[in-house]
Amino acid sequence: MEKKLLTIELNEDISQTFNIPSKQIRFWVLVERTNKTTRPDVPIPESYFNKSMEEIRAKMAPLQNDLRLYMEETDERNDKTLFPTIEEIRNIIVFLKYFDPDTQTLKGLGHLYVQEFDKVGDYTSILCKRKNFPTKTPLKIYKEIKPDIIEEMNPKYTFKQLETQNGDIICFQKVLLNWKNNLHIKDNRIHEIPTFYKLLSSIVTVTVNVVTAEKFNKHQGFDLVNFVKPPVSKIHSYKILENTTYGTFKEKVPQCFNIPSEQVRFWVFVKRQNQTIRPDLPIPESSFNKSMEEIRKEMAPRQNELKLYMEVAYKLINGKTWFPYVEENWNINIIVFLKYFDPDTQTLEGLGHLYVQEFAKVEDYTHVFCKRKNFPLNVPLKIYEEIKPGMIEEMNPKYTFKQSEIQNGDIICFQKALMEKEIQEYTKSGRIYGIPRYYESLTLLTVISFKPEWQGYFEFDLMLNKKLTRYQFAEAVALHLNVNPYRIRFTNTFPLFDTSDQTLNQAYLYAPILYYEIFDLNITESNLEEGKFFKIIWLGNTVKDEEIIDICLQKDGIVSEIIEEILKKMTLSSNIKIRLYEVMNHKIQKEYKETELIGRIHEFMTLYAEEIPQDELLANSHDQIIQVYHFTRDPMQTHGIPFKFVIKNGETFADIKIRLQFRLGMNKTEFARIRIAIIPEFTYKKLEYLEDDDIIVSEKELSSTDYLGLDHVDETESMEKITYIRG
Repeated sequence: MEKKLLTIELNEDISQTFNIPSKQIRFWVLVERTNKTTRPDVPIPESYFNKSMEEIRAKMAPLQNDLRLYMEETDERNDKTLFPTIEEIRNIIVFLKYFDPDTQTLKGLGHLYVQEFDKVGDYTSILCKRKNFPTKTPLKIYKEIKPDIIEEMNPKYTFKQLETQNGDIICFQKVLLNWKNNLHIKDNRIHEIPTFYKLLSSIVTVTVNVVTAEKFNKHQGFDLVNFVKPPVSKIHSYKILENTTYGTFKEKVPQCFNIPSEQVRFWVFVKRQNQTIRPDLPIPESSFNKSMEEIRKEMAPRQNELKLYMEVAYKLINGKTWFPYVEENWNINIIVFLKYFDPDTQTLEGLGHLYVQEFAKVEDYTHVFCKRKNFPLNVPLKIYEEIKPGMIEEMNPKYTFKQSEIQNGDIICFQKALMEKEIQEYTKSGRIYGIPRYYESLTLLTVISFKPEWQGYFEFDLMLNKKLTRYQFAEAVALHLNVNPYRIRFTNTFPLFDTSDQTLNQAYLYAPILYYEIFDLNITESNLEEGKFFKIIWLGNTVKDEEIIDICLQKDGIVSEIIEEILKKMTLSSNIKIRLYEVMNHKIQKEYKETELIGRIHEFMTLYAEEIPQDELLANSHDQIIQVYHFTRDPMQTHGIPFKFVIKNGETFADIKIRLQFRLGMNKTEFARIRIAIIPEFTYKKLEYLEDDDIIVSEKELSSTDYLGLDHVDETESMEKITYIRG
């Protein structure tokens, strides 16, 4: 999913996919709780419709790299709205499961809204209705806290007393009569939910990764695929019960690819002494009744999971068998894998597998290689063996495969033999002309993760050559972002490139992640060396009004020059007073004086600029200027934009709230969700929430280091619920 995709666009896309009106869809964000379960937490508010999906992830699931959503669908109108409100936490969404001891299954029954002060027993008729039982059918009801903690729910308790929250799972079953219980016990069947969950948690699985010819053919690297970084190769991965037999596995997996099981044979990958991972032997037909775990222990004992190559045959051999005979220590038929290098496209292409005879000469197969690429059969080729990274050896066409020490799983690469003139043309154009050089370039490739310095852009990974210069590197990233390469700056904890001819290998030493910024002006070599770049957030009349300003000035300049640039770019009157301040952890750390040197400002600090409000300029000696910051529940859980605010002498709390609401740019509903507190500088001192509208805040004798804290207690509450401790 594109991270720039807006919520409203996602709603429309999903609406079209499932043919559901978009107004009947609501998305809940799934978060991981501290007990390692993942549950729906809060719905995405309608006020977020114009936010990007990346902004929503950063806001509502900041500890997760991806955004997981539950799609709530309704076809019933609840009074004036399609969905129950959850702001006051009276409506709680829970998810239902039903356990059937007759079929030994646990089945999901969708979601249900309950009221926090209702008793569990009030909902038994609704649960019965979900299964078409008589409404007075006695039930046993449990809460699935996590797989190994299943607690029975007392029907006389309220959901609040049982600490039920959004996303909790409620399981139920019929109360069984004694004769029914005894029957299940006699038949060795599970008859209670806790026992069934205990069985589920005790089930041991084995991971089986399956490589297909399609995945090999698309792989642009060493070996058949990249097992170390599966996202690069997108391997087919299955988790199966360890006692699943090979016969069952061989029957089921080919069905996923619409291939008859008799036309499939699985080869086990093993790690060789040279650290490459190659197919070694096929799983024998005699192993049909063995479990997959037994096969792993026998054929790949040093690996925690099974890695398999799925060989597919499309025609019978001599009308009798689908596959050539292969046996350990008997290499008459050797399976090898082919790759073709194209110097025109600068790509390495997989061409599937091939069986060769160990006593046949390499040159006996050149016509087969040509046929794989639809070349004339007499095209001269250069043939190499990919032994391991850093060892690509040319094969002597006069040698047999036995003399060349070829074994099952080896990789043979070939290309057209080039004339000297062609080699010179490729060299002149800066392109690789031969297989050894291409493999050498692969050793210089590295996967770099990019993260934006500012919201509005997205995270991504690119595979890049370590020998790229600053501008080649920027061009590759700019192509991905569709921006001007001269306007990107890269950093980790320091500027990445000092000069234009510095290579990525020299600049990118240890950091696995790089940050990028996109400016409105070009970054040239001269201003890289002499200038200093700043990305300043300009605040308007409210802290919601943000605009990013890019500024480049000489390092020996002073802060007043930054302010002059802001006045020009924002077309402001030269008479207004501008404040430039530095923010760290969502608190103001420093306000800059106009005479301070630019060179002393750290480039990676978040800088804000604003017009100093009139009530601050007109403040008298009895008024007090205090810093305001945002938090959620815990004063250490800071977020949002801090700002300065005047506590006027003799002003009531009610009047202060009116000015605060205007400064925040909030409507009454939004502002009503905020609690305001006085927070001492030292957080071990107790904060004081202000509740009485008639109090005079200036009489609280605030010190210059105290804060006014805005507690967003109801703002999605995602931060609290991510750290919720249960069980």
